[in-house]
Amino acid sequence: MTTLLRVTILAAFFGLALTWSVGAQTLGSVLGTLATVDLSTLVPPDDPALTDPAASESATNDPPHMPKGGTYFLFGTAKNDVDPQNPFNEVISFDTTDPNAVAGAFRRLGDQVKIDMLTNQVELKYLLVGRTCGGGSPRIQLGISGDGDGNFKQYPGGPDQNVFGYLGDKPFGGGCVMDMWVHEDMTNDVPKWELSQYAAAGSAAFCTGLNPFTCTWSQVVAFLNATFPNHRVLNANLVDDASGNPFPAGRGCAYFDLVTTGARTLTDHTDTSGGGKQPNNC
Repeated sequence: MTTLLRVTILAAFFGLALTWSVGAQTLGSVLGTLATVDLSTLVPPDDPALTDPAASESATNDPPHMPKGGTYFLFGTAKNDVDPQNPFNEVISFDTTDPNAVAGAFRRLGDQVKIDMLTNQVELKYLLVGRTCGGGSPRIQLGISGDGDGNFKQYPGGPDQNVFGYLGDKPFGGGCVMDMWVHEDMTNDVPKWELSQYAAAGSAAFCTGLNPFTCTWSQVVAFLNATFPNHRVLNANLVDDASGNPFPAGRGCAYFDLVTTGARTLTDHTDTSGGGKQPNNC
């Protein structure tokens, strides 16, 4: 895919209004534009995030094996950077200060990955500079092929949807400490996950307080295994589209380190692709 075409696709996606209705609320009123985008379409076909053999290797149950998967492809304002508190520590940074800015790190997990295989393997460290979390950003976004065909064909009520895990301890995120490195395990018992894109499939019945916006990781696992037993988790993404949501305190600069999704942890710049050469001016 050419640079011009990728820019065109990004511009088209970011101009869309979201229309995922869930009760009286829509995701468009809370989340930004990345919530209904097939993020794999933003990755050039010759990028290591897709071409690394481990990105197509299959997970197995006997013996238990999780493929390493591809690199973290940085898009939008996501950049390779250094820890502002330690220049020897290679990290990545996002900047959503600009009202049109989005940022993300896409990662293909490999084939035949089921949701339970990611238990205790979705976590990260983050440093939010003069901002907090909330309004749906930053978040971990998992692309699910519910019918197990390995493709992501998303439409309202369909089997292929995203599930969202929010930083902090509140629905849609919140309570994150500013200006301090924080480690967060996204598969702990805090109800920080959201299954609203699967509301038509009955996800609310599996979640805390019968609410698809507040689910624990174990409830997400139970729902997908029970309702879509042939599902595959295609990709795991760290995204921030706070610039497009109604929570201005969540916009600005953020640094991320030790981002773990499955069998690969972002420890330095060799674990990334894309993102350009210059760090953010945070």
